[in-house]
Amino acid sequence: MKILHICETATGGVASYLNMLGGIEDGVENVFLVPSCHADAMAPGLRLRLFPSTGRNPRSLFSFLRAAQQTIRDETPDIFFFHSTFALLGLGAMRLSAARRKKAIYCPHGWAYARYPAASSKARLVKSIEGRLCGLADVVINISQSDLTLAQRLEYRGDQRLVENAVIERRASARDDLFASEPEALHLLFVGRHDQQKGLDLLFEAFGEASQQRTNLRLHVLGKTVRRDGTPIPLPQNTFAAGWIGPAEIDDWYSSADAIVVPSRWEGFGLVVPEAFRNGTPALVSDRGALPDLIREGVTGHVFALGDESLLHRLRELDRSDLRAMRPACRATYDARFSVTRFVREILNIYRSLGSVGGGGRL
Repeated sequence: MKILHICETATGGVASYLNMLGGIEDGVENVFLVPSCHADAMAPGLRLRLFPSTGRNPRSLFSFLRAAQQTIRDETPDIFFFHSTFALLGLGAMRLSAARRKKAIYCPHGWAYARYPAASSKARLVKSIEGRLCGLADVVINISQSDLTLAQRLEYRGDQRLVENAVIERRASARDDLFASEPEALHLLFVGRHDQQKGLDLLFEAFGEASQQRTNLRLHVLGKTVRRDGTPIPLPQNTFAAGWIGPAEIDDWYSSADAIVVPSRWEGFGLVVPEAFRNGTPALVSDRGALPDLIREGVTGHVFALGDESLLHRLRELDRSDLRAMRPACRATYDARFSVTRFVREILNIYRSLGSVGGGGRL
């Protein structure tokens, strides 16, 4: 069975998802159309078709649409798999092409609607567009229960299904002693971009105040800590910027930390949470998007309200022994809920249920 993945973007969580799909070898041949600037994020050995892109701008979107049309003509897949919001353009092009009767899957990787205030004109426009266009797919895969609930509440079209996201197993040789020089400190970890979505500014504000009262708190930031213009971002006291950390070392940081903090303003899933869980590390997450659904309160972490002093209070009250006691439950949650084995089984079930003929969603 041949699957053609059409992707307007292939970074971060989307790249991780694509690489998991590319690892499915049970009678599946995968081809990926991705931006040339994101090719390095794809696993070695995958078959890629590239198109020029400099980011999300009109020229690059036109380049994507043209490449999608060409790839649809060139390849003869059994199933088309479209990824992320702007790939809906490719889905529309496919339904207007000679391949329009082929089966198609769409995964939003987090509904765009969730990024905007519900009453805003942007939210209404996005709802109208993505809620209709997703119905062109035969199956719509939601990566979290939160996404599925949103699609059902907004009455988005199509056969909406849940295949919860997953992450690969931890590296067997991961270290847990990166912070051995300060054994009495409580070490927190942030992993992600410094942008509005990820909420690092909110964490800095709360941590800056909390660390003045609790001198044993430490915050380690993985990812860029510079603004778009290249100027460095001021760090609160007892905060350390480690920069970008690759897959070969990331589990060392998760394993060594007492907890991770995820202060996102919106999140379709939040891959850093199961990445932490695979290392037995609990998570403190905001009450936005899919994040609360990933946590069992007091068992695998804590949920805090975004926009008030809830995060500050939580940082003040964190107990290292309580966090250590959560570690077995975190690992067990990864095994039961976020393993690649479960993910692959559910994806293959969808592939096999679709077959190869007679597709076509509706607007």
